[in-house]
Amino acid sequence: MSTSTLNIGAAPAETDDDSSLAQRRTQRTGVRMPLCYRQLEDVLPQPPPSIPSQAAPLPEFTPSSNPTHVPSLHSTPFHTARNVFGLIRQFFSSVPPTHDPEEAATLEDISSIPTVSPADLDSVAEPQGPFHPYPNQSSFKLGNWYWNGGVKSQQSFKDLLDIVGSPDFDPGNVQHTPWDKINSRLGASVDDEGGDEWEDEDVGWHKTPVVIQVPFSRTTAQPDVRPYVAADLYHRPLVSVIREKLANVHDDEHFHYEPYELRWQPPHLPQEVNIQGELYTSPAFMQAHRELQSSPGEAGCDLPRVVAALMFWSNATQLTTFGNAKLWPVYMYFGNKSKYRRCRPSCHLGNHVAYFHKLPDSFKDFAGTYTEGKGIGRECTTHCQCELFQAQWRILLDDEFLEAYKHGIVILCCDGIVRRFYPRVFTYSADYPEKVLVATIRQLGGCPCSRCLTPMNMLHHLGTSGNRQQCTTLARSNTSRSQLVATARDIIYTNNLGVDSAAVESILKSHSWVPNNNAFSDSLGPFGFNIFIALVVDLLHEVELGVILTTLNKDLIHEVDRRYRQVPPFGPATIRRFSSNTSELSNMAARNFEDLLQCSIPVFDGLFPDAQNDIVISLLFTMAHWHGLAKLRMHSDLTLKILDDITTDLGEHFRLFKDTVCASYQTHELDHEVDARSCRQEREAAKRAENGKGKEKGKEKEKASGRDAPRPRQPRRKKSFNIQTYKFHALGNYVASIHLFGTTDSYSTEPGELEHHTPKGRYQRTNKRAFIHQLTRIERREACLRRIKQRQSQQGSHIEANAIASDPQLHHHIGLSEKTYDELGQYLRDHAGDPAARDFLPRLKEHILNRLEPETTESPAETLPCSDILFKRHRLYHHNLVRFNYTTYDVRRAQDVINPRTQHCTIMLLKNRNDDGHGGEYCFAKVIGIHHVNVVRLTNVYESRRIEFLFVRWYETVQDHAWDTCTLGRNAFGFVDPGVILRACHIIPAFSRHQRNPGDKHDWPEYYVNRNHTSFVDHDTLMRFHYGLGVGHMTARTEIEPSDSGETLINSTYSRVPASDNDDDDDDDKQDNDDDDRGYVGAEELNFFDQGLDASTESLTQALDEMFTSNHTFDYEN
Repeated sequence: MSTSTLNIGAAPAETDDDSSLAQRRTQRTGVRMPLCYRQLEDVLPQPPPSIPSQAAPLPEFTPSSNPTHVPSLHSTPFHTARNVFGLIRQFFSSVPPTHDPEEAATLEDISSIPTVSPADLDSVAEPQGPFHPYPNQSSFKLGNWYWNGGVKSQQSFKDLLDIVGSPDFDPGNVQHTPWDKINSRLGASVDDEGGDEWEDEDVGWHKTPVVIQVPFSRTTAQPDVRPYVAADLYHRPLVSVIREKLANVHDDEHFHYEPYELRWQPPHLPQEVNIQGELYTSPAFMQAHRELQSSPGEAGCDLPRVVAALMFWSNATQLTTFGNAKLWPVYMYFGNKSKYRRCRPSCHLGNHVAYFHKLPDSFKDFAGTYTEGKGIGRECTTHCQCELFQAQWRILLDDEFLEAYKHGIVILCCDGIVRRFYPRVFTYSADYPEKVLVATIRQLGGCPCSRCLTPMNMLHHLGTSGNRQQCTTLARSNTSRSQLVATARDIIYTNNLGVDSAAVESILKSHSWVPNNNAFSDSLGPFGFNIFIALVVDLLHEVELGVILTTLNKDLIHEVDRRYRQVPPFGPATIRRFSSNTSELSNMAARNFEDLLQCSIPVFDGLFPDAQNDIVISLLFTMAHWHGLAKLRMHSDLTLKILDDITTDLGEHFRLFKDTVCASYQTHELDHEVDARSCRQEREAAKRAENGKGKEKGKEKEKASGRDAPRPRQPRRKKSFNIQTYKFHALGNYVASIHLFGTTDSYSTEPGELEHHTPKGRYQRTNKRAFIHQLTRIERREACLRRIKQRQSQQGSHIEANAIASDPQLHHHIGLSEKTYDELGQYLRDHAGDPAARDFLPRLKEHILNRLEPETTESPAETLPCSDILFKRHRLYHHNLVRFNYTTYDVRRAQDVINPRTQHCTIMLLKNRNDDGHGGEYCFAKVIGIHHVNVVRLTNVYESRRIEFLFVRWYETVQDHAWDTCTLGRNAFGFVDPGVILRACHIIPAFSRHQRNPGDKHDWPEYYVNRNHTSFVDHDTLMRFHYGLGVGHMTARTEIEPSDSGETLINSTYSRVPASDNDDDDDDDKQDNDDDDRGYVGAEELNFFDQGLDASTESLTQALDEMFTSNHTFDYEN
C-alpha cells in the first residue's frame, strides 16, 4: 500500500478503481506546514501555448520596445493566449498557421528524465507490408539491427535476443537471404551503376573532382598558374537533402513552417519581455520571414512561402584513438526544428552533406615538379589549402541551390499542402581555425576576429563602451573585401608575384585578409547574405578555464590537486569526478574545463595572500557567473541585460587580475606545454630538411643519427598572462549573438562534436582503405532502413510496469518495498548514543501530525495529541533512493536522484518567509535516511496511511567572511516531507577551513552553498538564485515595491495552492537498490496556476541594477 506524501490523510474517495491517479485524487485543506520551509508549487511543464482551433479575439498587448519585433504595418499579428507560465506566441501574419508542431509535443518530449523506452524493433509491420530490398520481415529486423544498432554492447545483444526470440521471427526466412546484394542496393548512390526502383525516393552521394589553380611565382623554376586535381569530393546536393527532409512524415511533424516571437508576461512583471531560445523564435528568423513575405512573389504563383533555415557545422575529427585516419565532415541541420531534438543523435537530424579534403601528400610532389624539388613554401601551401576549402563549398553551393535560394522549391508537404520553400543560411558553427578558412582571413593576424576589424592591441578592452562601439562600426563586410582581394589576386595570378610578396601584403595585411575568393560571399552575397555574421560564437572552444599559475610552490600545487579530488560529483554528468593530477590539465575535454571553472572557488580560496585572494576569488566568481548565463538555454531581455553587465564586470576583473596579481608572479609553461613545443620544433625542423631549407646534409645526418638518443627536457619558458587574444575578445559577442540567433546551445559546436560519434562508429565497419566512399554507402543504408521502418511501424510504444520511476508527471518516486525495516524499539536502542536519535519518536510523531489532515473541522490537526497515532507493526521502513522531478527554468522536466549512502544527498527547499536567518529564499539539508511508516489513527484502527519522509540534518548559514558558507548543525536534525523538496543541490567543502574530523574525509566545518558555488553547478540552479527570472520556476514569482528610502526592492510573493490526495496504490513493490530503478511511485504534479499575484508597478530592470551593484558578492537574491 502506498500513496503520495503530498496526499496523506484524505478521506478515501469512492471512485472507480480503473480511474487514473489524477481522477482519483481529492483536495486537502487545513494542513499546517512546518515553519522551517513552505509549500512547494511545482507545475508540470508545457510546450508553448497551442493555437486554438477557432481563433477568438484576444486582448491587446504592450508593444515591444525593440523595433525588430514589429510584425507588420498592415495587419494585427495573431497571437495565442497566455499559458500557465505566462508565455505568449505572436506570429507575423494575422491568421494562425496551418501547421503547428507544438500541438504534437508531449510531456515526454519536453522532459530530460531517462525513460523506459521500448526496443527499437517492437513495432510489428503488416504481414503483407513491403520490406524491399529485404525479402521478409525477419531479414529486415536482422539487417536493421546490424546497421542501426550502433556499437555492439550488452544492450545490443539483448536487442538481438528480443529479435530472435520473437514469435514473428522465422529462421528459415533468413537462411537464404542475399545479404551482400541487399547491402549493395541499400548503399547505392547516383554514381553507382545500376540501381533500384525505390532509390528515386532517396538522395544519394555524388563524387565530384575538385580542381584548384596553383600559382607558381616568378621566383620558381617554371612560373605560371597550373590546375591541380586535389581530391574527389563526396557530397549530397543541398536541394535534394531539403526535399528528402520535407518528404519524411516523421520529420515534417516537428517542422516549423512559420516562425513566431515568444514573449513572457507573468503577473509579477510590469510588461511582457521577449524570450530567446530557438532559432525559429529569433529576430534573425523573423526578419528573414518578413523580408520573404514582403518581397514580390513568383509570377503566377500564390503558394505559401516558407523559409528553410539551414545551419552548418564542420570540423575535422580523428576517427581512431591511434593512427592517422581523419575525416572532415560537414553537417547541415534545419533551424525549423527544435534544438532539443537536434542535439539528440537518436533523432538523426544531423544531415551529412559532404566529407571535405585537405591537400593530399601528393601535392608536394606536384609542386616539386615545377620548382625543381624545392616546393612552393608554407605561405603558398596555406593559400592553396584555403583555395581547396572554398572550391569544395562552391560545389555544395551549386546552381541548383542558388536557383532555389532565389526562386524557391515547390514541395508537396506531408499535410497535403503545396508550399514554396526558400533555403536561407543562418549560422555556421566551427572552431577558430576553421572560421579563419570560412571568413578568408589570416589566423591570429593583426585583426584576428572573424566578425570585426578590431586590432590586436585593442582586444583586451572587453566590456568597455569603446570596445562595443568598435565591434559595431568596424564590422567586417564583403563590400570592402571584394575589391581588395580582386586586386591582390590579379597580382598573384597575372603578374606571377608571390602570395606573401610586398605588393600583396600592402593591400591585404592591414585588415588580415587573404587573397582567396569567398564562396559564400560570391554565391550568396548578391542575396544579402553576410558570412561574417553567420560565424557565430563558439562556447565549446572559445571559453576555457585559463591559466594555472605554476609559480605556486609544489606543496600548493599538490593542495590544488588534493582539493579537486575531494570535490564531490553531482548528477549523472553535471560535475564529474576529477583526476588525481588536475593541475597538469592533460587529456581534458571541454566539459572537464567547465567542471574546473564551476568548482574553482572553494579550491583556490585561501591559496593566495589575502589581498590577492579577494581578487582571484572575485574573478572566478564573475567568470563562473558569466559562463552560466552565456550557456542558458532560455534567455529573456532581463537576463540578457544581466549578461551584458556581467561582461563589463568580467573585463574589469580580468584587467585588475593581470595588473595586480599577475604582476607579482613569474609564470612558466606547464610540463606538457614544454613537451608539445619540443615535438613541434622537431616536426618543423624535419619539414625544413625535407624542403631543402635545413642545414647541410652532413649535419642533418648527424642530427638524425642522434634522434634515437634520449634528449634532455628543454627549459620552461616564462609565460605571462595574455588577454590580448581572440578568445578574450569573443566574450563580448555573446549578447549580440543571442539577441540575433537565440541562445548559444542552438548553434554551439557541441552538437557537431556529438555527431562525430556517428562516422567514428561507421568507420569500424569499413575495411579502413578508401573509407570515405564506404562511409557514404553506410550512411545511405542506415537512412534507407530508418525510412522503411518508419513506413512499417504502426504500433505505439508500450509502457513497462517499471516505467513509473520515469513518469515525469510525478513529483517524486520512493520504492514500495517493505522488505527492509527496523523495529522502532530496536532502532532506538541501537542508536541510543547518537545525537541524531534524540527525541526521535516524539519528533517523528509531531512531524506526521503536521502533515495529517483533520478528520473534522471541529478538531484541527494541531490539537491532536501524539498518542492518537500509532505505527502499524511498530516498523520503520528504509529505502535506498528517492527521485525528484522538477520543472526547470526553460520549462522542461528534469530529475535528481538522492542516495544517502553517497555524496548525492543534499536537498534544497523553499525557506519560510518569516525566517529571519541568512540564506535568502532557500534552506538546505543533508539526507541521512529515506523512510516510510504506516500510520494508524486511534479513531480508525482499520485504516492505515503510508507516510514517506526524509530524515535530514539541516545546514546552518554562516556569514563571517566575504563568501557565504554553511555548516551542518550539531543537533539540527529533523524530518522533511518529500513533496516540498525543490531538487538536489551541490555543496563543496570550504577547504580553507580545514577538516573538523580528520578521520572522516566528508566532515568539514563549513561548506560552500547558496550564493556562491552552488548557483553555478547547472543552469537551473543558477536561475533559481536569479529569483523571479526563471520562466519555469513558478515558486519564484516576485513583485516590486518601493522602499521607504525611495530605492526599488524586490519582495518575493507566493500563493499557496491547495494540494490533493490520491488513494493508495495496491501494486506490489520490488526491492529498491542502487542498481535497480524499478518500483517507484510518487506524487502527481499540480497543473494549474494561481492568477492572484499582483502585477508590478516599478521597472524590474531598475531593480535588477540594484541587485547587481555590489562589488564582489553579486547579491541576486532579495
